[in-house]
Amino acid sequence: MPLDRRVDFLALSYGLKFQVPFELAVVFATNLDPNELADEAFLRRIPNKIFVDAVDDDVFDRIVAQLLKTRKLTCSAETSAYLRNLCRELGGELRACQPADVVDILISISEFEGSYPAVTPENLSRAARLYFTRPRVE
Repeated sequence: MPLDRRVDFLALSYGLKFQVPFELAVVFATNLDPNELADEAFLRRIPNKIFVDAVDDDVFDRIVAQLLKTRKLTCSAETSAYLRNLCRELGGELRACQPADVVDILISISEFEGSYPAVTPENLSRAARLYFTRPRVE
């Protein structure tokens, strides 16, 4: 009811009950075909859908450059290309989220180890291998 009517009711311990606004945006994200997840009626109830495709090399490199500028980190052009190739090798195709996700892991490792988050091929490789971890098949 709160999602549908955008209100909810709260009850206090001494019995007073009152209405409060209930504003919420439900967002679904998947890399699977939505038609394999739900039937047509369910998908109709999600009016806005956005397809986010893979990015090309140029867009990926611009994302890396902007990310590093924002985080006040630097790397060489070769290191940026190394990340691009690593993401393609481990993940299949380039996605706009990959640079930030991998750099976040790199920063987390550095913070844990008490070191500066140097954006080097070695550190990117370590972070990317954690990010693209696949379950073992035995």
